[in-house]
Amino acid sequence: MPTCGFWLPASSNDYLEEYIVFGISGAGYDMSTSIFSPDGRIFAAEYAKKAVEQGATSIGVLVNEGVILVTEKRIEPLQEPDSVEKIAKIDDHIGTATSGLMADARRLLYEARIKAQSYWLTYEEPVPAEVIAEHICNKKAEFTQGGGARPYGVAMIIGSIDFDNAPRLFVTDPVGTYWGFLAAVIGKGTTRAGEFLEKNYSREKSLSDAIKLALGALREATERDLSADNVEIAKIPLATRKFEKLSRAEIETFLNPPKPGKKQ
Repeated sequence: MPTCGFWLPASSNDYLEEYIVFGISGAGYDMSTSIFSPDGRIFAAEYAKKAVEQGATSIGVLVNEGVILVTEKRIEPLQEPDSVEKIAKIDDHIGTATSGLMADARRLLYEARIKAQSYWLTYEEPVPAEVIAEHICNKKAEFTQGGGARPYGVAMIIGSIDFDNAPRLFVTDPVGTYWGFLAAVIGKGTTRAGEFLEKNYSREKSLSDAIKLALGALREATERDLSADNVEIAKIPLATRKFEKLSRAEIETFLNPPKPGKKQ
């Protein structure tokens, strides 16, 4: 007899049992993002979030002097550290730190740069961070509303100094939602790094102190020793409104500050 679109022979208890288990457990509902499970879940979207949770930690901090971005890089043996880039420039005044699948991140970064240029051509002013966050989330949402493609398995922290000279920090998740933050963590170390930031964050900190705060949170989130090879840092100062990536020497200065009284 026909049952919910499936033809199940009356004598086939094995098929019937398999079908019932299928309906109760939710197995098979992850085959498409256009299918909800009986309890209202989209499993493919949850898998994309899990991909972000397994990614290396990225941190963004907003203070009155600007915005900083700090990420941990996972370097394979014999791999050139500078070839791994988790912090990227979108426009002169805006940058992003990512966690998750880097191939997905590169595609969304391309989309963000195109949006920044088209915004300038249309309005003759730099693109606000929220416009970039919304555009990226629109792209992500397209892949959660139909079959034939998987969601983007990447989260992004977007920092900028907007045209009104106000620092901005937004986080986009894999399913196409964004929020504004004062300090944010994405990736594997979210819980421990987030607790550290909650206890120690202050908007009155200088940019240098904000970098030290983010590095302290990163140390809480990782079991590895931090070095210029596996850490990436960028800042966008309010004074210049220019995205700047720190050099290896500058990163080493923050990771291994000189001891008091020691001559350099």
